[in-house]
Amino acid sequence: MNKLSLLMSVFVVCFTFSVAAETVMSDPSFCCEKTESGGWCINAPEETCDSGFKSSPTSCETTSYCKLGTCYDSEEGICMGNTPQRVCSDAGGTWDSRSVEEVPQCQLGCCIIADQAAFVPLVRCKRLSTLFGVENDYRSDITNEVSCIATAQAQDMGACVYEKDFDRVCEFTTRADCGAGERVETVNGTEVALSEQRTFYEDFLCSAEELSTSCAKQTSTSCYRGQVYWIDSCGNRENIYSSDKVRSWNNGKVAEADDICDPNDGSNKNCGNCDYMLGSRCAEWEGVFGGPADSDYYCQRTECVDADGEKRINGEAWCVYDDNVGEGNDQVGSRYFRETCVDGEVRVEPCADYRNEICLWSYIETSAGDFGTSGCRVNRWQDCTAQEDEDDCLNIDRRDCIWEPSIAGLLIGAGSSDGGGVGSSTYSNPTSGGSFTNPTYTGNVVAPITGNALFGGDDEEEVVEKTVTNRAGGVCLPNFPPGLAFWEEGSASQICGQASAKCIVTYEKGLLDDNWKCVEGCECLEEEWALGANRICTALGDCGGYVNYQGEYTDDGYVWTVDGSEEEFAPNTVNIVSGGFSGRVIAAISGRV
Repeated sequence: MNKLSLLMSVFVVCFTFSVAAETVMSDPSFCCEKTESGGWCINAPEETCDSGFKSSPTSCETTSYCKLGTCYDSEEGICMGNTPQRVCSDAGGTWDSRSVEEVPQCQLGCCIIADQAAFVPLVRCKRLSTLFGVENDYRSDITNEVSCIATAQAQDMGACVYEKDFDRVCEFTTRADCGAGERVETVNGTEVALSEQRTFYEDFLCSAEELSTSCAKQTSTSCYRGQVYWIDSCGNRENIYSSDKVRSWNNGKVAEADDICDPNDGSNKNCGNCDYMLGSRCAEWEGVFGGPADSDYYCQRTECVDADGEKRINGEAWCVYDDNVGEGNDQVGSRYFRETCVDGEVRVEPCADYRNEICLWSYIETSAGDFGTSGCRVNRWQDCTAQEDEDDCLNIDRRDCIWEPSIAGLLIGAGSSDGGGVGSSTYSNPTSGGSFTNPTYTGNVVAPITGNALFGGDDEEEVVEKTVTNRAGGVCLPNFPPGLAFWEEGSASQICGQASAKCIVTYEKGLLDDNWKCVEGCECLEEEWALGANRICTALGDCGGYVNYQGEYTDDGYVWTVDGSEEEFAPNTVNIVSGGFSGRVIAAISGRV
C-alpha cells in the first residue's frame, strides 16, 4: 500500500540577512539596521550604513530596531529564532519578541496527516494539512518524535482477527482500535472485563483466505467518503468497487483506488473511484436498467442541467428571472432568483421580494469551461428620478439607473403624500394613481391645462402647484423597476406619482379658412406620445399599462383621454408594450457580484 513519506522535523530556513561575527574595531562602530552591502543589524563604521535605514553609535544588542525575537511564517509553516523585527516583516512573517521556545505557534507537537504523522511546529502542521487537503489534527501532548511515529503506525488499516463464541471473526479497522484487548460483558448484573486475544494483520482484508475468517468477500457495495466500496458479509469495508472483482479484491490485500480503476468523472458506472474534482461522487443507483454491475451504488456526475438544458459545473451559480429584466422592463410581480449546482442537484435561492434585490452574475474561465458565479445584491433604484444629469444617472457605483429620452410636457417631482395632487389615491386601478392626458383644443391660444398626467387625479390648479422640474433633455429611471404593493394604500401611489406629463397643442386658422391646423405640440396627438408616457410610467415600478410575470396585459394602470374622451392603445401597440414575452429565462445581466 503506497503511503505518504513521513515528514522530517528538521528544517533549514534561509533569510536574506546576516549577523556579523563579533569584530574587534579600533574606531567607534555604529549599529546599522542595514548596511550598503545588504547585511542586517551589523556593528560597522557609520559610512557603511544604508542611509535609508536606522543607525546609531551603539551596539546592536542595545537598540530597539535590532532587537531579536521569533519570526514565524504561517504561509510556509516555518519558525526562525533570533530574527530582527524588520527582517521578519520584510519577509512577510509575523514577529514575536519572545524566544522560539516561548511562542505557542512554534512548539513542536505531533501532526497527524491522514494515516501519517510528523513531529513539527503548529504552523507547519497547518500548512501540511492545507497541502494535503485534510483536516488539521495537531497533538501538543505528544512531546517526542518516537511517540509521534508510533501514533502514525496506530492509524494503519488492516484486519483485526479474534475468537468469539467459537467463531473466528474479523473487523477491518486501525491498529490502535484493534489493540483494545478487552471487552466488557454483563454477568449476573455485574460488568466483567473479559480478555480477548486479538491479532492485527496490516493491509489485509477480512475476507483474505489466509485469515480463515467467517467473512465472505464482495457481498454488497456502499458509499464511503464519496466513493463506492465493496462490503464483505461481516459488514467490513473492502477495496474500491470495480466490476472486475478479481482486480478489486487484490488477493485479499488492501489496494490503492487508482490501482483498481482510473479516477472516475461519472462516465464509468462500473468503477467506484469517484473523483469529486473531476465531477463525480458516490450515489445510490435509482434506475431500473443500465446500472453498475453487481452494485447498488455508482459514481454520479455532480454536474447539473438547468431549465434551458444547459450543463452546469458542480458549484456553479447563475441567475434566473421570471421575465425580461433590466432597462426598465421588469414585469409586474417578477422576482430574481439565484440557482446553484450542488452535487448534481439544482438549488433555487430567491433574492429579496419586490425586486429589493437583483441577481448579478459573472464567470471564471477554467479548463472545464466557463464557471459561473452569481449573487443577490440590493437594488439601488431609490434616487434615480432625482438625477438631472446623465452622468450622475449612469454612475453604476452609486445607483442602478438608465437615462431615457424625455417626452413633450414631462415633469418629474410631482407627487403627494396626503392623498391630493399628482399622488392622489383616487385612481381607476390600484396599479396607478391617475392618468396621462392628451388634450386637444381649437384656437390659437391654449392654456397649460394638465395633467392628471402620468399619475394623479387632481384638477389643473393642484397639479401646476405641485409640479417641480421639467426634464426636456432626458429622464433618469430605475434600471430594475421596484415591485410595489399596489393593492394596498401606501407608498405605491407616491412612487408612481413621481412623474406627470401635460402637453399643450396649438391650432391656428386663417381669416378666410374654416379649417384649424395644428402648429405646435402636434406630436402629442399621436399614440406614440402616450406610449412614451407609459414607458416612463412602467419604468418607475409596477405602474401604468403593462404585463405581469405570467405575460398577462392590463390597461387598468392608466387613463388616456383625448379632448375628455378615454382612449386605449391599439392592439399592435399593446404588443409593443407587452414585448410578446413570458416565461423564465437565463439572465443576460453581468456585473461585479
